[in-house]
Amino acid sequence: MDPVNDSRDDGPPADADDWTDEQWLAWLKTSDATLNSDDADAPTVGERAARSSVGQAVGQAMMGMAQAIYGTKDDELIIVAEGDSEPIDDRPFTVRLDFDNPGQSSVVFRPSDGNAH
Repeated sequence: MDPVNDSRDDGPPADADDWTDEQWLAWLKTSDATLNSDDADAPTVGERAARSSVGQAVGQAMMGMAQAIYGTKDDELIIVAEGDSEPIDDRPFTVRLDFDNPGQSSVVFRPSDGNAH
């Protein structure tokens, strides 16, 4: 029995271990050639799987997992607003923002005078 040319008309065996790597590669080449010879615009196996209802469900599940793990792109929105107001001395803290180097921004808390507001 020739491992590469051992072809079956009914497709691959039920147990994948029955074929060697060479047999699988030969079968894949044959099936791709058959698919491409019938119609040049025919979708590939991957395209058909992605368009199927199961492929769509798996794709959406993967997108949901990615959003759960990494967050949505809307979560990454950062808004910085500048104001033209003078600092108020009765605030318990002072915020100094360095827009050129955000790591140098600081918040300074003033000591409490003991009066509860």
